[in-house]
Amino acid sequence: MSTPKTSFEVQVLEDKHWVIAEMAGDEDKAKAFAENLLQTGNHAAVRVVKDYQRIDGTHTETVLLEKQAASKGPGDPTLASITEAPLCAALEDFYGQPSRTTIGRLLRKYLDEALISPTELLHDAKEMKRFGDKGNLLFGAIDKVSALQAKAAGDENGKARKDFLDKSWEQLLARAKEFTTKKPKTPQTFAEAVGAAGGDAFTLRALLSMALLEKRSWFGKLDMLIAWAAEPAAQMPVIDGIISDLMVPAQVIQDLLGFQSNLSSALCQIVTLTEGKAEAAKFAPQTFVELNKLFAEGRLPQTREVLLARVVREVGGVNPLSRNDPAQEYEMFHKMLHRLVDRDAVTGGPPLAESLLQRGSRVLNAGGATVSAPQALQLLLGTLADGCVRLQFLLTLCASSLGKSMGEVLTEVLDNHVRRSAHIDQWVAVRLSPPARMAALTAANKALRSCPVLADEFKKSLAELIDDVMVRYLTEEGVIEKIDKPDDPLAARAVRLVKFCGAGVLIEGKSLNMAKARVIEHLRQKQFEEKFVASCPDPSQGDKSLREFHKLLVECGFG
Repeated sequence: MSTPKTSFEVQVLEDKHWVIAEMAGDEDKAKAFAENLLQTGNHAAVRVVKDYQRIDGTHTETVLLEKQAASKGPGDPTLASITEAPLCAALEDFYGQPSRTTIGRLLRKYLDEALISPTELLHDAKEMKRFGDKGNLLFGAIDKVSALQAKAAGDENGKARKDFLDKSWEQLLARAKEFTTKKPKTPQTFAEAVGAAGGDAFTLRALLSMALLEKRSWFGKLDMLIAWAAEPAAQMPVIDGIISDLMVPAQVIQDLLGFQSNLSSALCQIVTLTEGKAEAAKFAPQTFVELNKLFAEGRLPQTREVLLARVVREVGGVNPLSRNDPAQEYEMFHKMLHRLVDRDAVTGGPPLAESLLQRGSRVLNAGGATVSAPQALQLLLGTLADGCVRLQFLLTLCASSLGKSMGEVLTEVLDNHVRRSAHIDQWVAVRLSPPARMAALTAANKALRSCPVLADEFKKSLAELIDDVMVRYLTEEGVIEKIDKPDDPLAARAVRLVKFCGAGVLIEGKSLNMAKARVIEHLRQKQFEEKFVASCPDPSQGDKSLREFHKLLVECGFG
């Protein structure tokens, strides 16, 4: 039984569902955070829920605060809602991928109507002027972004950020106009653009934008970019950056993926595409196949980042995973969870782990009963494949914003998970081969030891417990004895043992030392070298085999 614990959840209302935004151990801090969220104007309502965990592990929840946002007049319908904007300190930052992605999301409706990407907007004087003349759109965008940036920087006024953005826009426009005065010629190939740019990064992007503006469809632009990527002169960071711009429009993603039965399948297909392992679905264009090749070659890191950010937002969002069949919502979540989380990593890192917990809470709450974050986490862990996968999810969640706010609640779950998993069967599936099981347990131990957000002593104590699990497995299964068969020749036994120690399947600690001790036991026996040579299949090659064995000893860490 655990000791009684009290925590406070700050929840926000999203599409008739309460979603956890923060967790705190102090009531006043939780209420202050909720009030601050309400004042930002991005949430319809907020509430603070006190979660009390009794000694028997059951939970009682009490709503301490619930407030709705004051009604506002209609805003600019052409500006999308965003909750964060990266801080640009220098003019060149506005051309960077974080800035362009923010522009792509904020101005989505305008960019879709104009059929231009953020890169084209920022490099073409005519497009910049057309945007600036579009009513109050420019001023509204600057106000929105400056307010978000000021809040992130702790500036209550925000006037300094607004003035900076106003001045920066004028500088960006002046640079685009200066490029126009040179009367550049639209390049027909990437190599031609590189030659005309003369090594200047802005000029190269501006020339490429001229060619892209002539394409009046998203896929026309994408196909041109893919063709450029095949040229010997291709500069992939530039091409990758523009392709990442084109991955922001929802319609592009929908058309690119082809037929997908539901949102869960679509998100899993996006992840598979970023890994370069996807097969084109029905109705998917040839562009999908070409992009998959570029991802497989590792040439689209910026685009991968943008697509995974979309997955994170959608997983944590409120759109149904199975819109046409609500009864399949849990099943689709379960399928998506197993696709995104494995022993090696949570695809998308800490932000996705947080989004999965948010989505899991909503899916579980759909049954009618209120489920707290700790309860949702326990239920989510119960659906994961094995102990190694659960550990990976917990470690990744610890590094997320929500994980950090959960504090002791999360570390206690992690502590309990490791302490309750005393046998290898609780960590790794029995169906796997012994080397695969040991390798998985060793990888889990390394992941725990390398987690940067946990205290060293805490990590060390849990890592030693996992090492104990490995020692128990080696002992109960007689793994070392099976490798070191007494009836086999000494040379074969010694080589197998040393290779076993150097295979990386044992934890550096008690389990590895246990195997090394058997090697050392052989090495210390009288006349070991003579016996080794005599036991070789071909005694005439004994000296050579002995030299190779000594080399193997060094390679496997015996010095």
